[in-house]
Amino acid sequence: MYRNTNKEMVIRFISGLIIFFSIIYGYWWLTWSLLILFLFYFPNYLEIIFFGIMYDQLYGLPIQEFWNIKFIFTISSIILFTISTSLRKILIVYDDKI
Repeated sequence: MYRNTNKEMVIRFISGLIIFFSIIYGYWWLTWSLLILFLFYFPNYLEIIFFGIMYDQLYGLPIQEFWNIKFIFTISSIILFTISTSLRKILIVYDDKI
């Protein structure tokens, strides 16, 4: 199936801007909800790892409940990306996009 790469690139760029401004001005739950939504909308959404690193660099603090690990959102984004990649291989809906 041929996809319109210019249109997809523009949508991906706009989604990146939405996530960027959500990180800067939004709440953490809004940012992560949008990231999970885009993770399942786009194939191979590696930007989630970049935005996880960016979020931790801006707001990451060692939290006592998480064993004083500073990079909670980076670790979470890597885990989410791995889970979504594994689910895409299992599900029939995403069979033609991998």
